[in-house]
Amino acid sequence: MHCRALVVDDEPLARLRMRSLLEPYASELEIVGEASSGGQAISKIEELLPDVVFLDIQMADMDAFEALRNLEEDVPLIVFTTAYDNFALRAYEENTVDYLLKPVEPARLEKTIEKLRKLLATAESENQLPENFSWDSFRQLVNSANNYLQRVQVKIGDRILLISVDEIIRFHSEEKYTTVYALSGQYVIDTPLVDLEKKLDPSRFVRIHRAHLVAIDYISEIRKSDMSRLNVVLRDKNRTCLLVSRNFVKKVRSL
Repeated sequence: MHCRALVVDDEPLARLRMRSLLEPYASELEIVGEASSGGQAISKIEELLPDVVFLDIQMADMDAFEALRNLEEDVPLIVFTTAYDNFALRAYEENTVDYLLKPVEPARLEKTIEKLRKLLATAESENQLPENFSWDSFRQLVNSANNYLQRVQVKIGDRILLISVDEIIRFHSEEKYTTVYALSGQYVIDTPLVDLEKKLDPSRFVRIHRAHLVAIDYISEIRKSDMSRLNVVLRDKNRTCLLVSRNFVKKVRSL
């Protein structure tokens, strides 16, 4: 693969970090320029014709979607960089657009590079956007997703931990408290389960019982018990098995 790349971010340190992260791939990926705003991004893309643009979503003059909508030529492959993780970006990852959550991790970037190798080796890169695709519609999806809770605050003494919802396997409500089961451990918060359910993305979390709210991505399987009741088995270390309340069976079956 030989790929020409443009790095776009309104923060100089973010551009510097991206350059540093891309150094191990210098034999395959050449950084042909940088831009510090949406307006500069448009000019640089039209001037340099990069194969791929590492593009920050939130910029001072315009966001990434407005910049892309104003391009006169074909849109290159886009790798979004953003501080917000949400279902819209993950869903669109199935197409030719990828995303990197800040701060960008080298292991995650490696997956992006592998995806670029495959795309640039096929004719798919010549027609990267789906038919009837609209950057404005995509922006609306992203903005609506950003309204959902992205992290949970946990108070421990005089410290406040921020637990990303990506790390959360499930919530268990007991009396006045809720236990958060995450990859990094268990934490107790005083937010009722009913309030959490309203704030969390329903495409990522499902209520299976009055006491259990579960991350859909961590559900390994759905089983029938001897009494024809449903149970969900989680993808955690203990392979936790939780009973599905009759009130939530229909919702679980529709996953």
